[in-house]
Amino acid sequence: MYCNMTQRALGLALATLAIGVTGCSAPQEFKATGKVTYNGKVLDKPNGTIVFIGPKGEQSVAEIGADGTYKALKVALGENKVVVYYPNPAITKRLKNKLKPGEEPPPTLSPYLTPEVYATEDTTHLKVTVDKDTVLDVDMKGPPIP
Repeated sequence: MYCNMTQRALGLALATLAIGVTGCSAPQEFKATGKVTYNGKVLDKPNGTIVFIGPKGEQSVAEIGADGTYKALKVALGENKVVVYYPNPAITKRLKNKLKPGEEPPPTLSPYLTPEVYATEDTTHLKVTVDKDTVLDVDMKGPPIP
């Protein structure tokens, strides 16, 4: 009887260990690389950003270099929405300048140099299925940027 109880306890311990090992796997993450262009040309502007938004909302953010290239790390496996934007530096300047009494406020500026359709999760149409060594080149389209 003692041997039978020991065997049961050992079997239960092994079953619990097997469930724990197979049931608790870390999410798979990969890198994504590529080049971002605007109307077919590199947009040599500062602070360009590309964001991958995974199936569960997880985000991987990468800076876009002056040559248009980026390297995003820890991108979630599966279909990701992709957001791309370049902030408008005129917004930062405007926030620093205060209006004088009686002065008209300047016209409203977009917070982005690039079209806003690419800039938010709700409006972007860019998607990519991420797996090992994903390459995504993005060519945004829009009006000329000064």
